[in-house]
Amino acid sequence: MVLANDLKRPVRTRSAHDLVAHGIGQNIMKGRFPVGSILPGDAELMELFGVSRTALREALKTLAAKGLIESKTKVGTKVLDRNNWNMFDSDILEWHLEMGVDAQFLGWLFEIRQTLEPFACATAALRRTSRQLEIMRKALEAMYGCATNRQGFTKADLAFHQAILEASGNPFLQSIGSVIGAALATSFTISSPVSSDERFDTVMKQHQAVFDAIEEQDPSAASEAMSVLIMQAAERVRIKQSASTLATIQTHAFSGI
Repeated sequence: MVLANDLKRPVRTRSAHDLVAHGIGQNIMKGRFPVGSILPGDAELMELFGVSRTALREALKTLAAKGLIESKTKVGTKVLDRNNWNMFDSDILEWHLEMGVDAQFLGWLFEIRQTLEPFACATAALRRTSRQLEIMRKALEAMYGCATNRQGFTKADLAFHQAILEASGNPFLQSIGSVIGAALATSFTISSPVSSDERFDTVMKQHQAVFDAIEEQDPSAASEAMSVLIMQAAERVRIKQSASTLATIQTHAFSGI
């Protein structure tokens, strides 16, 4: 069992519930609470985080729902293997980013993007409404206006991709926005599209191709354009590609919606 007094008390900048969930979550990811270990008892955790039993219990419930821990009678609260964690959860992704991600983790983000986003583009081309297309257009225009503004470009780029997910009409695809946000934020930290005029022009041509295909309701072209965009973004941050991972994936629409 890990002892709470071996850890540093975090600075209180959040609500009591968030403070505990964030603190325990990051300590799990950093290995201070190793996989398979039993968390300190309630009294120790309450002292470490300076919170009430109610706040601690709520935080533990939150972490259990995310797949990080499991409580068993007469055993305690056990840290679960990583394959139980909900990697689509926005908090889990945020905690990973706060710690700094390695090439392997970033590669996983690009793999899931390449698996799902081209299909999202194809379905968006088939299902998008005029209003949804206008939201994409505005996000794209905002990107064009941020040639030297990294933060502004990141925000507009995420809005563009989220608009595509929304237009797909598929709630499962709509739920991966946090994954895309994590991938964009991390990759832009490594190599931003606004770092040079040439790079900015290339990235904008790729996004324009995605938008044009969705506007023209061409699912094949939309899927291909997004696949190319992701592949080149991976190259920009030097993610190694192989035929078994970041490959172009053929997409099909299975719903008549």
